Amino acid sequence: MWGFFAGGRISRLEERCEKLEQDLRTANLDFDELYQKCRKLLGRTVKERASIEAHTETPEGPRVLSQAGVTRGPLTERQRQIQQEILKRRAGG
Repeated sequence: MWGFFAGGRISRLEERCEKLEQDLRTANLDFDELYQKCRKLLGRTVKERASIEAHTETPEGPRVLSQAGVTRGPLTERQRQIQQEILKRRAGG
């Protein structure tokens, strides 16, 4: 009598175990698919950011060392004018 009940419970446990294993495999496949999509989107984002940064950067000319020993880069005309006035004042002129 106990063998009959035990056999039914064991088969139900085996069925549950098989269902859980199948669910786990499905979840792993879903995770792998989601991971690949996220990786692809991240790659696209990095590429787009690099592209945007490349287009927004201003090309800088060579750095020039002035008489005062200060490194200067490309300046606008107004900035150059102000810089020259400052250098004249520093030189005592």
